[in-house]
Amino acid sequence: MSPVTALVTRYNIQMTPIQDKEQWRKEYRIRTELLETIRLRALAAMTDEEALRIIATLCVAEEPWRERPDWSGLVEQQAIFHGRRKA
Repeated sequence: MSPVTALVTRYNIQMTPIQDKEQWRKEYRIRTELLETIRLRALAAMTDEEALRIIATLCVAEEPWRERPDWSGLVEQQAIFHGRRKA
């Protein structure tokens, strides 16, 4: 069994109802740390191509932001910072 599979198996063990809150918190922390480890390993193993494919499949409510090479947005940012409207 691979280390990741072992982590996933350990993470998926059903948490039984525990009367002792401290024990429950301890189990919760352990599972949270395991999930974080699984996520970090998955991200570390991800290739750039996989990341771009996943990003391309994301659904967004608005049009994706497109970089405009002729515009930095600095004037708009300064207006927001100073509480003024765009001139």
